[in-house]
Amino acid sequence: MKKGEDLLWMWLLAMLAAMLCTWATGCRGWAQGAVFAALTIAWALGLVVLWVVGIWIAGLTVDLDEPVTEDHPGIRWIVMTIVGLLCRIGRLRITVKGWKNVPGGPFLLVGNHRSNYDPIATLWAMRQRGVDVAFVTKPENMKLPLVPMIHRANFLTIDREDPRKAIATINAAADLLKNNVVNVGIYPEGTRSKGRELLPFHNAVFKIAQRAKVPIVVVCVTGTEKIGANVPWRRTDVTLDFCQRIERDTVAASSTKQLGEMVRQSLEQAAAQGDAP
Repeated sequence: MKKGEDLLWMWLLAMLAAMLCTWATGCRGWAQGAVFAALTIAWALGLVVLWVVGIWIAGLTVDLDEPVTEDHPGIRWIVMTIVGLLCRIGRLRITVKGWKNVPGGPFLLVGNHRSNYDPIATLWAMRQRGVDVAFVTKPENMKLPLVPMIHRANFLTIDREDPRKAIATINAAADLLKNNVVNVGIYPEGTRSKGRELLPFHNAVFKIAQRAKVPIVVVCVTGTEKIGANVPWRRTDVTLDFCQRIERDTVAASSTKQLGEMVRQSLEQAAAQGDAP
């Protein structure tokens, strides 16, 4: 999906509807152009509202306990279109570094967590480069409007308060990677850090890569913590630094604690460079 293609269908439908309505009014000359422009905007806004309401209604039917083991390109397209809209609303300008560390095959993506926009910026930047990721998130996030739909795009929830459910999620994520359904992303901190310091890691998440026998890609996100203060007046520069790839042989030979230490060191070094003036 190239930049702008996610909303092309909406503008084409809006222009077609506006063209028919303008023709029906019988306007001529400059009035015809003005009516066409106004109707195009009105139809576009109306289509967006109808589309959002439709997704919200469809989300009400999602069974979050039902395992999703296959890729659904149509659902993922809907999810990524929403992500693209959010990036535009947030006025993000995303810079990507270290893309060479992203492999062609399946991998576990882990990173720091500064803002709710972290997964949004990451999903969008990677989608622009032809790589899809499904994140593991908190169960509470699935209660937000429009969010339940992401479950059908292979996004998973993890309940860290219930070890049995957490293990089930780890196994489900590993299966997605084993079967090459989609790459999986997760934040080892488990929640957003209110400062620049990394929170303690939940090292059990690295079992996903060990059980799936895939490499770990580390991404350091900087700038997303400024979005809330900048919107809507200023653009926010966000950097995604894919700063390290831990090969699967190293993943298999290391303990989850050792993997956590590797990831933490890599993130701290990359964050120090990204936050430097």
